[in-house]
Amino acid sequence: MTSTDSGRPGPAPAPADPSADPSAGPLADHAADSPDVGRATGTLMALLPCDSRGARRVLAEAAALAGLTLAETALAVTAVLRDDAPRPPAVVESAVRTAIDRALTAARAPSAVLLPNPYVLHRHLARFRDLRRRTFANADDPGLRARYDDAAYTLCVLLGHRSVHHALTAAEHLIAAHRLTGPAPAARPDS
Repeated sequence: MTSTDSGRPGPAPAPADPSADPSAGPLADHAADSPDVGRATGTLMALLPCDSRGARRVLAEAAALAGLTLAETALAVTAVLRDDAPRPPAVVESAVRTAIDRALTAARAPSAVLLPNPYVLHRHLARFRDLRRRTFANADDPGLRARYDDAAYTLCVLLGHRSVHHALTAAEHLIAAHRLTGPAPAARPDS
């Protein structure tokens, strides 16, 4: 119950219409918490690479393109990696590929940022790669996905990119350039 202008209790407000909420949709349903969706999210995070929001956006877009539920799309994504599972229909594979392509090409230009110390970048990149491998091997572990998300965010912040894919590419280019030019005699941090 809520109070009216006169201070007396009034009727409780009507529940909000879920269709009016822009965050409602395939990600807001109960299937978003299913183990299959978690496993597919972790798999996409490791393969693309992207963060968990990006992976869920890819799943939601693929589901919409294929006309399937989020859970059905998640099963199709994970079925591709299992030898004992039947291949998903071509329309699902096409929808997933389209959603992945859109996610990888939709990134914005990086903001102006100072370049990180190559040794710091190398350390973060090694951590990111380790978590990426571990997430791919155990995609249904939510704690591991959270640590991967943190490492992906750190990499994006270090390099000024919003896309994990573009931040990873930029980090690899910077590390390679540093290897080619070699470190200055006093460039290596003591820690």
